[in-house]
Amino acid sequence: MEQDVTKMIAKSALNHKRIMTKLLERFDITYAQYQVLKTVKAYQPLTAKEMLVYLDTDKATLSGILNRLEKRELIIRAEDKRDRRLMYVQLSKVSAEMLKELDTLEKDIDKMLIDGVKNRELKNFMNAFETMLKNQQNKLEELEEE
Repeated sequence: MEQDVTKMIAKSALNHKRIMTKLLERFDITYAQYQVLKTVKAYQPLTAKEMLVYLDTDKATLSGILNRLEKRELIIRAEDKRDRRLMYVQLSKVSAEMLKELDTLEKDIDKMLIDGVKNRELKNFMNAFETMLKNQQNKLEELEEE
């Protein structure tokens, strides 16, 4: 049963990514670019180095994504006035508007996901899933200490 749980969670995450990728085609952005834009929206202004904390990617990949987003004028990079070595990333007006629409689309996908699930069942699932996430975090911390 333990194997089934992780397979189901992985399959759900993959399906979510596939659905979002299809929806993002209309906006001509990739799923990875969308994740970067959502991160910028949540924490702006922030540096690329700070973004790496929130995203599961490497510097080279993030740099390429940021370059493409900047070229399309979806992000703005601005120098720190006190330390010119630091570059902060912010959303442009165009991407801020785009994200409003995308947030609505993603909320609709989330609603579709739980369609037919009773509130009690959802609450139980969320509690169980939160415990699983804590277990994973504990294991990660344990492995990092080794």
